[in-house]
Amino acid sequence: MVIINGRVFTGNNVTIVNGRVIGGNETGKFQQFDERKVVDCSNVDKITIDSTVCDVNVSASNSSKAEAHFYGGATVDGDVNFDVRVVNRELMITLRLTGNCYSGNLILDVTIPQRTFKVITAKSLSADITLNAGVATDYLKVKTKSGDLETNATVGNVSVSTMSGDIDLYIDAVQDVSVEASTMSGDVSAELNNIGRINLSTSSMSGDVRNRHRGNRGFTADVDISTMSGDIKIR
Repeated sequence: MVIINGRVFTGNNVTIVNGRVIGGNETGKFQQFDERKVVDCSNVDKITIDSTVCDVNVSASNSSKAEAHFYGGATVDGDVNFDVRVVNRELMITLRLTGNCYSGNLILDVTIPQRTFKVITAKSLSADITLNAGVATDYLKVKTKSGDLETNATVGNVSVSTMSGDIDLYIDAVQDVSVEASTMSGDVSAELNNIGRINLSTSSMSGDVRNRHRGNRGFTADVDISTMSGDIKIR
C-alpha cells in the first residue's frame, strides 16, 4: 500500500513518476537521460508541447532559437521518442514513451524566444506544467490528466483543464483577458493584476469560493472557473 497526497493505492507494484501513480507492473530497467535539441524559431508563431510523464518548464530568452532539454532518470520498459521540429510556422516538441514508465524523475525544460506567440499549447498525461515570467502568448491552452499548472506568463486568453491537479494562475494583464479553468480534483488560484473589472463565474461542489480581488483601474477579465472538489481563490 502507498499513500500519496492522502490517497491510498494498492497493488503488487505501484508505479510512481514525479510523485504521481501511473500504474502497471515494473519490468523495465533504470535509465538516465540527458538530451538537448535546438531549432530556429524566427518564423514560428505557434508552439505545441506534448509530454507524457515529464514535468515541463517553459522559460524565455533573447535568442531567436528554441531549446528543449530532456533529462532525469526513470525505469522504463520501452522506447523514449524525443522530437523537436518546426512545421508550417509551428514549433512541435514531443516526448512520448512507447512502454511503461516507473519510479523516476523526468524533466523537460523548454526555452523559447521572448516575444508574443499566437498560441502556446501544452499537453501532458501525468506531469506538472510551469510557464515562467517572460513567456508571452495571445492564447494559452493547457490540458493534463494528472498534474499541476503554474503560470506567470503574459497571456490574453487562457484555457486550462486537469482531472487531478491544482491550477495556479498569475496574470499581469496588458489587455482584456479571458480565463477558463477547470479541475475535477484540485484547487484553483488566480491572481489578476491590472484588472479593473472581473466578470466572474465559479462553481465548486466541495470547496470554498473566495473573491478578494480589489481592482480599480485596468482591463476587463472574463473568468470562468470550476472544480468538483477544491477551493477557488481570486485575488
